[in-house]
Amino acid sequence: MPLEDHAERVLDLVATIPEGRVLAYGDIAKRLGGMGPRTVGTVMSRYGSDVPWWRVIRSDGRPPQGLEDDALERWRAEGTPLVGGLVDGSRADMARARWDFGGEVAGTDGAGVRRRRGGLHHVEIWVEDITAAAREWGWLLDRLGYHLGDDWGHGQAWELGSLYVVVESGPDVEGGRHERKRAGVNHLAFHGGSRAEVDAVVADCESGGWSLMFADRHPHAGGPQHYAAYLESGEGFEVELVAD
Repeated sequence: MPLEDHAERVLDLVATIPEGRVLAYGDIAKRLGGMGPRTVGTVMSRYGSDVPWWRVIRSDGRPPQGLEDDALERWRAEGTPLVGGLVDGSRADMARARWDFGGEVAGTDGAGVRRRRGGLHHVEIWVEDITAAAREWGWLLDRLGYHLGDDWGHGQAWELGSLYVVVESGPDVEGGRHERKRAGVNHLAFHGGSRAEVDAVVADCESGGWSLMFADRHPHAGGPQHYAAYLESGEGFEVELVAD
């Protein structure tokens, strides 16, 4: 389908986003179908000047690239929920600012804002090699049911419901291989589904750039009553897949 045909659908939807609310490029692509987040981004960069473009952003809450200051000024004027508050915040709080297409839903306040206090909002993983990391993390997260919500060249955001995982190698990332045994985060643990589903990921993990850890004790490296797989990425990140 020509870009112009996508453009009409995208712009019509963007024009309906209310003040103080935002959508990620991936939200729009998923809602409309037949396109990906990058197509939505291209439409907005070429044709979006006459619609509220500042309400269409990256899925980690960051403004459109190159338009950060202008978008932030508009967000503050509209009262868009920001991480850190309206004064100090610099990116949208997606748990509160993301527009629910269908209006108010169960579990929201009167303004349609979801209340998930205490729940995990997102995880951001800084990597040295974004090409390798995008392949490895993309493969694994896709197998776990996540979908690619945004891709801005030096980073990606993978979404599962309201939770998203960011893999990024931006200008602030310092070089050096990740070392899980140093003080800090040791590993991430995901629900892996059934035992058969965990086993299937393990069987294919090398094709995705991962290797099985503690192979001599698998699948009970975490204890005799704990069925899980421990995987390591090429950059040394550890992930645990816990079977139901």
